[in-house]
Order: sequence, then C-alpha cells, then structure tokens
Amino acid sequence: MSAFTSKQGRAGAPLVVGLLTLGLVVAAVMMLSGGRSAGLADVREKARAGQFGQAIEDLKLYLRDHSDDPTAHLLMGQLATEADDPHPSMALEHLARLHPKDAKETARIRFLEGKAEYFRERYDLAEERWKHALKLDPVVAEAGWALMDLLDKEGRVEEAHALGMRLVEVEPDPLDRARILLNVGRLDIDVVNPASQVLMFQALWKAHPENLPIGLTVGQALVRDSRGADGLKVLEDVLHRHPDSPEAWDAWLTGLSGAFRADRLAGELAKLPRTMADDPRFAEPQGMVALAARDWPGAVRAFRRAAEFEPFNGILWYRLRGALRAVGDREGLEKVDRWYTSFEEAFKAMRPAYQEALAVPMLGVRPNPGLYHRLADLRERMGRPDEALAWHRMVLRDAPNDTISRQAIGRLKPGTRP
Repeated sequence: MSAFTSKQGRAGAPLVVGLLTLGLVVAAVMMLSGGRSAGLADVREKARAGQFGQAIEDLKLYLRDHSDDPTAHLLMGQLATEADDPHPSMALEHLARLHPKDAKETARIRFLEGKAEYFRERYDLAEERWKHALKLDPVVAEAGWALMDLLDKEGRVEEAHALGMRLVEVEPDPLDRARILLNVGRLDIDVVNPASQVLMFQALWKAHPENLPIGLTVGQALVRDSRGADGLKVLEDVLHRHPDSPEAWDAWLTGLSGAFRADRLAGELAKLPRTMADDPRFAEPQGMVALAARDWPGAVRAFRRAAEFEPFNGILWYRLRGALRAVGDREGLEKVDRWYTSFEEAFKAMRPAYQEALAVPMLGVRPNPGLYHRLADLRERMGRPDEALAWHRMVLRDAPNDTISRQAIGRLKPGTRP
C-alpha cells in the first residue's frame, strides 16, 4: 500500500493516505475509455518508472492532438496528483472533462478530485469528495484510507474510528482488511501534534471560518498547544456561528476546561440548550463543575456516565477513580482501579503489538491466532469491544472452534461496557 504526503505532515504516525497504483489507474482508464489507450504506452512506462514529470509533459503533447480522449484526461488526473510534485489545479481541470458512465467510475474520479483538493489545502473539499466517492462505491480504491487519515489529522478520532470499522466490514481483500483494522487501533495510541494541526489547518479556517470541523480542529489544537486564549477565541466564534451544534458546545466546554478556565465553565454549562441536557458527551464538564463545587457524589455520577460513554478514554476513568476515592466508595474504587490499571497496561503494550503486526507480510491472510488474540485482548482492555470482536472473527475464520474467540464473541456484544 503506497502513500502520499503533505508538507505539513503529522507528528507521531505515518500518513496512510493512499494513491492509486499505476495498475489500478490503467484499469480505471481502460474501463472509462472502453480500452482506447493507443499512444499512451510511453507515458505509462515513464510513470511506472517514477518519471512523473516527464510523463506529464509527454501527456500534454499527446492531448494537443487527442483533446477528446478520456483515457488521457483521467491519466493526467492521476499523474498530476502524485505526491512528489503535485499539480492539483491541472488535475481538476482534466478530471472536469470526464463523463463517467456509472457510479464506480464517478467514485474513482471523486477520489482523484479529493486528492487534488487535498494538495490545494482545501481539506474541507477533499473530505466532501472522498465521502461522495465512498457513498457511490464503498470499496473504491484508497478513498477510505484517505478520508480516515484526514479525519485523524483533524483530531476527529471517533469519526475516523467509525469509518475504519465500516471499511473493515466491506473491504473484500483480507490483507487490506487487517491493515485497516490495525490502523484503527493505532488511532488511540498516536496523538496528533497540536502545533502541526495549527500549521496545517489555520489558514483554511481563516479563509472559511464558517466551516465547523476545521474551526473545531484549530480551536482545540491551540488550546492543547498551550495557547488557550487564542484557542478559546476560535471556539467561541465557532459556537456563535453554530449555536445548535453539540460538537461546537462540546469543544467549547472542553476548551474551557483545557485552558484552565474553571471560573467560566459552570456558567457556560448552564447555557447548554435543553435539547442537549441528556447528551452523555457533556457528562465530563458536569463532573468538572461538580469537582469544583466539592460535590463528590455528583462528580462520581457524572464521570461514571462519561466513562461508560467513552470507555476508551483513560482520563475519564482516572477522574472517576479520584471522585470515588473522595466519596469513600471503597468497593466502587477497587473495581474502577482494576479496570484503569488494566487499561494502562494495555495502552503501554499496544504500540509494540502494533509494530509487530505491521511487520507481518501476510497479516489477515495467513492464520495467526496468537497475534490476533493478543490484539483483541489489548483492544478490549482499552475499551474498544468492536475492534476486539473483529480480531476474534479473524481467528474464527481460520479456526471456527477456537475456544477463546468463541467465548469472546458471546461476551463482546455491541454496546458492551466494562
């Protein structure tokens, strides 16, 4: 699986946005053009050799005499979105000349348009194009990887996780399916550098402050990068633009807590629209307000609700543990302490397991029950039962009578909470 990179980069993890291999491109253009590809053999050969610049120049010459050739326009869309020297505007110009005949061809074009928008640093439009591509064709090559990586870069981990699990369900290739599942697990152990997020997305937010996800990304990144005042200004502006958005309220309240503005948290929480009062995503700020008021039972209730909603969030279990200690609930404290200790141990063990699995050439293709059991156990202990189920199902595909995985399938049901 190949990758394309951006100058902004991502701290702590490889950029796993894919690009089409030349073989896939050739298949796509053959499908689009009905096999009409004569005269482009030399262009393809140079592209295969990595000589993309020369291939583009030769393709320009070809298009002077064959301006109506859809094969050439699609090939230009691919070559002009290569990572080393992309020409996104050129790619979009040529892709706009195409008239696909079905959803699969349209999805392929939308993917390439998304790559071009990504290189133009219009990440909002890249997301739009890739989502459209996946709607048209859930298994369109690389679009899922690209979108999952972008969501990860923006700090939208839960959206990236949900997308990854959907891709695991529909991906027909067992190797890619296992790699996607492994990458979903990586989301919880690789935290995006907030300074890199500001560098990557701030200019787009300034140009398009109406964009909700980009505004939330920039505001929260500034807060995490110890620029709380700047971050709160962004988040407050986003909230004013989107007063009915639970995501905007969540980011605003979380930002106040992260910027150590506990003096404002209770007052702002009181302004939360009534329609959102029972939303569990607001249990954490409710717990923080209860802590500040030394309302230990209230803090326990709030943090327990928050931790049950996000069992993969170790900070919530840590806060619940502290509240239980303060209220004197020894039995509850022992139970949560066991869970939190197991969570921490699994978190520390996850990176070595990820690296080991990443190095397995035929991951997901050949039976490897020991590794799959270990990954399932770690993800279950880290509050991700859906991922644990997926690894156990991989074991049972090869060994239907495996006792450990059969028992796990019965235990790990959707909605399971520790």
